[in-house]
Amino acid sequence: MRRPLKGMLIMSSSVITKSALCDALKKLCDQKPFDKISISDITKECGLNRQSFYYHFQDKYELLSYIYFNELFINITKGVNYDNWYERLEGFLENMQKDKRFYSNTLKSNEKIFESYLFKSMHQLFMRFFYHAVAITRKRSEKAKFFADFYSHGFCGIIIDWATCGMKESPHNVMLKMKELAFENVNIGEGFRQNL
Repeated sequence: MRRPLKGMLIMSSSVITKSALCDALKKLCDQKPFDKISISDITKECGLNRQSFYYHFQDKYELLSYIYFNELFINITKGVNYDNWYERLEGFLENMQKDKRFYSNTLKSNEKIFESYLFKSMHQLFMRFFYHAVAITRKRSEKAKFFADFYSHGFCGIIIDWATCGMKESPHNVMLKMKELAFENVNIGEGFRQNL
């Protein structure tokens, strides 16, 4: 009985330490740009030493990645389908807006970590949709991948621009535009066909 309990205590301590480091970074991002924040700043803010930081994270970018993944991306595509994708992505933007200063700050300093997670998530979602939507041909998977690439880059760009520009527009309005684009694709495609 003692060994599992000991292991559980170590895991619990690790989670508490990671949480303290996450909270410290988020608090510091309210005060100055992410680029200007050092490991010393983070550990001083939460009362830990540098050794504790490096035991859990390689650098501040890995800490940032941990926050992004656990607060936004861990379940982003879980249970998403044609009927609820709009609401789920709107909820994603609402979660970002709750920590507006943190996400705006970190994306202005380094958008690559966020973009990588977001692109992967969007691509997974669009691959699922387009694979079933495109015509059944032997090149179906190649078509689906191209369409997923195109839409994923577009959605990533819109969301990152929205965040770095201060999230002035409501998540609901952003998603209304994305939804409208998705529904207008049939008309756009028909327009291209008529003018070729």
